[in-house]
Amino acid sequence: MAYSQDTIDHARLLYIRAHKPAEIAARLNVNERTVYGWIDKFNWKELLAFDTAEIEVSRRISTLTNRENKTKEEVQELTALCRIFGSMRQDLAKAEKITAEAKAIADGKPEAVEGAINRGNRRGNSKRKAKVKNDISDIDVSKFDTWANKNLFEYQLLWRKVAHDPDLCDVRFILKSRQIGATYYFAWEAFEDAVKNGDNQVFLSASKDQARVFKAYIQSFARDMFDLELKGADSIELYKDGKSWATLYFLSTNSSTAQSYHGHLYIDEVFWIYGYAKLQKVASGMASHAKWRETYFSTPSSLQHPAYEHWSGSAFNKDRKKKVDIDLSDKTLKKGSLGGDSVWRHLVTVEDAERMGCKLFNIKKLKDKYSKADFDNLFRCKFVDDNESVFPFSTLSKCMINPLEKWKDVDFGSDNPTRNRPVAIGYDPSRIRDNAGLVVVEIPRTLAQKWRVIETHQFKGITSEYQAARIAEIYQRFNVKWCGIDTTGIGHDTFQCCLDLNLDFVVPIYYSVAEKTDLVTRAKRLIDGGRLEYDAENKELSLSLMMIHQITTPNGSITYGAPRNGNTGHADLAWAAFHALQAEKQFFESKKTDDTTNNNETHMAMSQ
Repeated sequence: MAYSQDTIDHARLLYIRAHKPAEIAARLNVNERTVYGWIDKFNWKELLAFDTAEIEVSRRISTLTNRENKTKEEVQELTALCRIFGSMRQDLAKAEKITAEAKAIADGKPEAVEGAINRGNRRGNSKRKAKVKNDISDIDVSKFDTWANKNLFEYQLLWRKVAHDPDLCDVRFILKSRQIGATYYFAWEAFEDAVKNGDNQVFLSASKDQARVFKAYIQSFARDMFDLELKGADSIELYKDGKSWATLYFLSTNSSTAQSYHGHLYIDEVFWIYGYAKLQKVASGMASHAKWRETYFSTPSSLQHPAYEHWSGSAFNKDRKKKVDIDLSDKTLKKGSLGGDSVWRHLVTVEDAERMGCKLFNIKKLKDKYSKADFDNLFRCKFVDDNESVFPFSTLSKCMINPLEKWKDVDFGSDNPTRNRPVAIGYDPSRIRDNAGLVVVEIPRTLAQKWRVIETHQFKGITSEYQAARIAEIYQRFNVKWCGIDTTGIGHDTFQCCLDLNLDFVVPIYYSVAEKTDLVTRAKRLIDGGRLEYDAENKELSLSLMMIHQITTPNGSITYGAPRNGNTGHADLAWAAFHALQAEKQFFESKKTDDTTNNNETHMAMSQ
């Protein structure tokens, strides 16, 4: 298909900035082979022809450093590149010194000869003192203030000011838009505090990979600001004047030894952590000494999430005779406010971030990309009320996992992530106010295995031909054995386009009260039974599922749906997932009706 010049230009810019073809393809919703074709056709490699290896590595490091929510592979790549870059800089410095010395010797300067001899003697001294690892003795701490004034946005400067205010800094709780640089800033703040004051810093995240994002940022700051290479796995110990100075700990919420550490505490994405009430008790114990700060920050999830009681102050007021009032109005929180429970709260929406100097967003495009409900939740700090939801957060949280840690047999960097194992596609077509939702679910081979959501995609304001083309691309990358499409309205055109493309296993799903009931109750049975897994970072899917409610039709029948007022949308990813899970009817229906059926019949069904 033809792509606009804007799309091609955008791809070229990403290529120059060291994005990989696969990353460019994913970001612009184009085929990876198309990106490779543009690289060859327009000779983009020549744009990099005059770059040194050092510049190319540096550009890639900058690209990965500025990327939030890094994958495990991206964190590993960043760490390796930083190590390579440091070695290149050291080798270059050595080469320049030797070249200068050789020239001085050729010019007859005796001090150069003496210097070369002394250096040779130092090399031969096997008893020379080894350099101390992570030594911060020579750091110029004044650079922190200079860097902050030059690089931090207004809201980040406010967080820093509060951290230095003894009347406000004990507990900070920040409700924020996604991707405004909170993790980036707090990693820098913790590093500054560790270097200046020798205080321990404890970072606690939902997964170890996410915790290591803090570490990658800190290593980058040390390298860029002070030419210092910090080393360590789950902790980095800093040394000063030959003595241990401070330790930075990087922990996950499932760490059984989390309570053993102490220091200033940082917990990210608290509204998406399972078992938060228990975790918060343990975590706050790490910072129980008067000198330690606690910092919580997150995008919102559900009003019923246990962290909301902490945010609202209701946890503090529980079992207290004298209650305190906590002002949660936007007007108060956007300025930052210290509550009666001694928690300093702050709210930063994407519009607030832009107003306070962050020019990284195109808000109009974000509003076009997301439904109003998703935009409000992800970027405007609005909580979802899932009290009446068929799929409340408390239930969904049991399905949320870290796929990089748990799904070792899924290769996310490959064009065929599931290695040709069967998958089901669910597709909910785009309407006037809605996104189109596409979900890829791996079909389990036995009843003991789980349905795994491998990928989700959303599109908006597009033709049926375009939607069918996106489905066809999934067929090229996966072994598709089921493709359920809602054909009630406009979806019929997309369904017909898929047939015109000769796609196999395309199944029409025509909505009725009975059909919608079967879609939702089937998904609920799988989710409640712990038979579905998906990436905990896929907040869009969680929000979409939480929007599903039981509703009453005008004639009094009970069915299921999502609120549809204004531009709210209708939970497209949830319905797409339901369409994919309908594959259970084909592959496992006999399992539910005949307990004596053996696994061979299931495998036979899946091979058909």
